[in-house]
Amino acid sequence: MTEQSRAPEQWPPGHCLGLQQALELIGGRWTGSILLAVLSGARRFSDIRVAVPGVSDRLLCDRLRRLEAEGLLERHTATDPGLVGYAPTVAGQALVPALRALSDWTTRWRTDIARESDTGAHG
Repeated sequence: MTEQSRAPEQWPPGHCLGLQQALELIGGRWTGSILLAVLSGARRFSDIRVAVPGVSDRLLCDRLRRLEAEGLLERHTATDPGLVGYAPTVAGQALVPALRALSDWTTRWRTDIARESDTGAHG
């Protein structure tokens, strides 16, 4: 069986809505990269900012608050004033396989996608 003639994948009812919710949660501008930085060991605001070049302080602050509100990160305040850190929750850590799969997919297909985009081909 060729790749194009493969039988359709079987998905549970409601899979589109669940996928859309997950993509909206981690797919916002810089959100996935920020989450990945924390999952990779960046804990302080300054460390996360270095790990995600190009993100503004304001946007980083907003995204960290959102990830915390959504239950993917925990905010920890040290006894010293101004020392704040972030750590992934169990729910945040559960996204590692999905983020890894998306990263692997990008590595595998981004050249093909860029080429199709340049030629105007869609598929």
